This record gives sequence, structure tokens and C-alpha cells, in this order.
Amino acid sequence: MSRKKMKLAYITNDPKRKTTYKKRTKGLVKKVRELTTLCEIEACAIIHSPDFDSQPELRKRRKENRQKELKKVMFQSLSGKGILQSMNAMDLNEVGLLVKQNLKDIDKRVRELSNESRS
Repeated sequence: MSRKKMKLAYITNDPKRKTTYKKRTKGLVKKVRELTTLCEIEACAIIHSPDFDSQPELRKRRKENRQKELKKVMFQSLSGKGILQSMNAMDLNEVGLLVKQNLKDIDKRVRELSNESRS
């Protein structure tokens, strides 16, 4: 069963407009994520509205991108590429924290697997 064609017009009801904005934004971000997965490309969507605060989403993406960048640096350095020499102290500290966290996760997983094998 197909949906009824929707008439596009400005929504005057503020709460309804805000709800619609949030739903459509969520759908658009999902489509961008799907596009990056299907085509193996980097993509982004900049969604700005003076009526609704969109800043937290941008901060979240910035943090995610930073984590991806640090992981890339970590794996490049593990493969023998001399990328760490060109980094500043703050970046090196963040990479160090990432390495420590990954080591903790690996140790935890090894303990879990050894406990399962004993059972």
C-alpha cells in the first residue's frame, strides 16, 4: 500500500514543525550513513536551522572523526610508518590513551576466552 502524496508547505504549528524537523534530519543522516557504507566513500551532511539547535550533532561528528583519525594513526604506527614523530604532545597523549584502552579491551577479551575454554 502506497503512502498518500504529501503537500509540501511551511508547518505553522511550532511543536509539529520541530518534530517533523527532527524526524527528517534523522532520516537524512541515516541515508548519508548508508551511502558511505554502500559506496565506501566519506560523506557528510551539514544541516543548519536558526530555529532548532543543531550544534550538538556537529560536535558528536567532530569527536567521532577525531577518534577515527587517532585509530588510523595508531594502526599506521603499528605497521612501522614513522608518523608519530610529526605529532605534537597533546596528540601523542591521546594516541597513548587509545592504545591503553585497546590493550585493556584485549586483556579483558583474552580473560573471557580463557575462562570459557576452562568451562
